[in-house]
Amino acid sequence: MLTGVYPQLDYPVVTTTSARSALSEASSATPTCMVFVAKLSRLQIEEAIRKFNLQHRSSTAMVHLSVTNGARAFVVSGAKASIEAFVSLLYKEHDTQGADQTRIIHSQRRTGVAAKYLSINAPYHCPLLTHAFEGAYTYATSKGWILGASAMRQAVRAGDDGHDIRCEDNISQYLLQSMFVLPVNWPAAVRCAGITHVVDFGPGGTSGFGVLTQRILEGQGVSVICAGAVGRQSSPLAAKADLYQSLASKLKAAVNWGQQFRPQLVRTECDGSIHISTRMSRLLGKPPVMVAGMTPSTISEVFVSAVMRAGYHIELSGGGHFSEPMLREKVDKILKLAGCGHGITVNSIYVNPFLWNIQYPAMQSMRREGIPIEGLCIGAGVPSFEVCNEIIASIRAAGFRHIGLKPSS
Repeated sequence: MLTGVYPQLDYPVVTTTSARSALSEASSATPTCMVFVAKLSRLQIEEAIRKFNLQHRSSTAMVHLSVTNGARAFVVSGAKASIEAFVSLLYKEHDTQGADQTRIIHSQRRTGVAAKYLSINAPYHCPLLTHAFEGAYTYATSKGWILGASAMRQAVRAGDDGHDIRCEDNISQYLLQSMFVLPVNWPAAVRCAGITHVVDFGPGGTSGFGVLTQRILEGQGVSVICAGAVGRQSSPLAAKADLYQSLASKLKAAVNWGQQFRPQLVRTECDGSIHISTRMSRLLGKPPVMVAGMTPSTISEVFVSAVMRAGYHIELSGGGHFSEPMLREKVDKILKLAGCGHGITVNSIYVNPFLWNIQYPAMQSMRREGIPIEGLCIGAGVPSFEVCNEIIASIRAAGFRHIGLKPSS
């Protein structure tokens, strides 16, 4: 009751006849006191808020970052007119239509943005509700609604930074502050050391806070159970039925990337020596250290073959090889110097069409002839998603073992 009544006293529901923003015109949405903003980073949304507030010196006209739901998901709060003006500013400076910018250099591309007004009538989680908070707290105190830490048996994490609110001197005051003026930082609130499961008891099912939490904790080995979801379907979330499992082994397990992909020490059976094992070392059969292709360093057959004989992975630079015979000759020299049992990886410059159109087909031809060209690194240049899939399919069919993508634009 308190969190609804007192904010409404300061921000009553009224019908506005002001000119509608670009967002409201496009989406038929009615501007409110809070807007969800996606696709921008935290630094970008904070900079946008700073620029807006520099133009609106009045404290009641400023907007505030009120909720952080993820790395690129935020809520901004303010007076209704201010939020509408802020959205117009965002749409003026950022791309809202998902325009194709692949032919525009990265530094000049417009950052994408998406915004959606929330169905709410007051600017929660920001200083604009300080007066409403004071009124609500005064009323709660007069009614004796005081909660002490001794009455709380379980830890309750704060929404702004995740600390245990039992350490607060006045929990009732803090709870009201959390609902009225303190910002919410959901990633900070759910990052608790040692947890294995998170249970979402909300009514949203697989569209509620469980999904939000799963995205934040993905890869950390923490399973999220949505108590409001009846079936799992294809979701990575566990469902209501998992709450009643008697065996922990039958629960839907979450992957811990740190455990799955971390380097490990292994001992060889033949001589008992210890080596570092990673996905790279298991693929190449070599230590997880490489000498990347770079002109002119890795053009020399003497240098490249010396690294190979030392047992490390190296890329032959495609720079300086202006014809197929030149590339074939260099590969032949390297193989003679390195000896048997070695494969060659070529770093080809995709952004240079002349070299790429010579080297890419030449590598495939050599591989089909039995020459041990085993890898391709695409250096300097970013193929489109479709082109990249075509390259992968082609070199896989030719017998290549791996591909490296090293974009620089």
